[in-house]
Amino acid sequence: MRDRRDEQLRIAAARADFLEYGPQGAAGVGDVVAASWSRSASAGLDADKYTVAFHDDIDFDSRLARCARPVLERLTGDMSDVPVTIALTDAQARIVDRRDCSTAVGRVLDRVDFDRGYSFEESAIGTNGVGTVFEVGAPVSVVGSEHFNQSLVQFACTGAPILDPLTGRVAGVLDASMLAESWNSLVDALVRSAATDISRNLLLDRSQDTRAVFETYLRASARPGRAVIALGETVMANEAARSLLNPDEQAIIGQYAEYLMSKHDNALHTVTLDSGRQIRMRTKHITSRGDVVGVVAVLDEDRFGHRGADETDSRIASLPTISAGGMRSPSWISAYNEVAHSLTRNTSVIVLGEPGSGRLSILTDAFRIESPAAPIVVIDAADPRQTTSPPTPDDGRGLLVLRHIDSLPAQVPQELRSVIDDAVAAGYILAATSSSRPSTTARTYGGLVARFDHSVTLPPLRLRGPDLQLLVDRILKSIAPQRNTRISPQAMRVISAYSWPQNLTQLHTALESALHRRPVGEIQPEDLPGFCRTTAHRVLTTLEIAERDAIVRVLGECGGNRARAAQVLGMSRSSIYRKIHTYGITGV
Repeated sequence: MRDRRDEQLRIAAARADFLEYGPQGAAGVGDVVAASWSRSASAGLDADKYTVAFHDDIDFDSRLARCARPVLERLTGDMSDVPVTIALTDAQARIVDRRDCSTAVGRVLDRVDFDRGYSFEESAIGTNGVGTVFEVGAPVSVVGSEHFNQSLVQFACTGAPILDPLTGRVAGVLDASMLAESWNSLVDALVRSAATDISRNLLLDRSQDTRAVFETYLRASARPGRAVIALGETVMANEAARSLLNPDEQAIIGQYAEYLMSKHDNALHTVTLDSGRQIRMRTKHITSRGDVVGVVAVLDEDRFGHRGADETDSRIASLPTISAGGMRSPSWISAYNEVAHSLTRNTSVIVLGEPGSGRLSILTDAFRIESPAAPIVVIDAADPRQTTSPPTPDDGRGLLVLRHIDSLPAQVPQELRSVIDDAVAAGYILAATSSSRPSTTARTYGGLVARFDHSVTLPPLRLRGPDLQLLVDRILKSIAPQRNTRISPQAMRVISAYSWPQNLTQLHTALESALHRRPVGEIQPEDLPGFCRTTAHRVLTTLEIAERDAIVRVLGECGGNRARAAQVLGMSRSSIYRKIHTYGITGV
């Protein structure tokens, strides 16, 4: 007990030094906590101010909530004599369920709004057992003074990610919180085990979804000669679809259908392929217990460039052969056209998408097409202190972009509202970027959602296969404009096979790392960071990253021969096979 108290005193002193002197003050604190403190400070958070955002648009009966209930009930029973509160969050760090094993602890947590509907993202609250789990993708325990915000120092919490068993992404977090003085490390093991059980329930639940997609696919394929593609947990294409499209074209159509699935768009679309052929596709979203679980697309070639008699009432989203900026991905072209159309009509627009997907770039590029000299003013909503009114545009037209509008507090500062009003009055088009879909509630985006007329969803990089080569070439040119650098076909295959969860930001980081290893000449697979050839779904330690990269490098040098690589690395064959599986190493 005394050792724990001494440890907390030491961390409390380090926290005080960090808040006064910066990162150098965090010496001796664990890497995960020190990195979280730095992210919290970089986000502009005040350790002495505490505000938690509330969301009233949460689905408390989602798939995750349903799959977690039996586990939560069992865990609550197992910990009935422990002074702890158990909470489940969704993928946006919003609490969707809470179980109190101790009413006393529950009452104290009520005072810090640790309850259903409240969001505990690290970027808004600072280091905590929910938001920090999302940042590192692994279990995290935050005890006492390891919290960034002073209001949470009285608590100890441990959170474990709930991984979607099919995508590997964090679907939510299971958290156990108690008073710091009652902290028991055994809670950590119980929470991790329960989070794994919820993931297993998600997998079992998915089997019903597979049947729903497959049955729709069979019904759509029943008509002779009809080309059908289905996307769910797997991709299915009938013989007619394989005859209509070559493998590359099937991939392009499949990516576009998956993009439409994220938009809930069931319109009739016409996609122009690189060959000039136009493929019409009508999509049907498959739902299971309220969730979209797949999409089935019926395809045919538009040989005449017009709609059939039975399609006169359908909206056609026709995509041009030449896309904006030379991009070829149908999903990107569709999104670009929507953004450009909104800006051309002076319509306020929110661009939605995953971080790093190019939300700000698509706004500025589309605006520059018609107004190359007009001013563009960008305000980071995460730092609303930037409230200087923009200059009056010479030609009465400009673009005001609110970046990360989803990070705005529930009450937007009056200074920022005044800046927006002044800009719109001066002729600026209002635009914003967000990583989440807007709600119809006035609370969303601090009540600013009513100021926007249209929203556009960008595709993530993993759904932009046709654009990868051009993006790689452009990024290499931007990093090293004076160098003669190329990317080899083998390295390009590695890049194409990776899912890029952090999108363009991560691709830029990978290419920058490759250029450090090979300043000029043709970049080879071994020049790319090790993560490009992995499918591991957890954050690795520094030691594990070094080991993974060494295995990838030696496997490349040994031509993929596992036995020879194990010998060079000084490990057994069973060990190298196990580590290849653990790190998700592929393509070597």
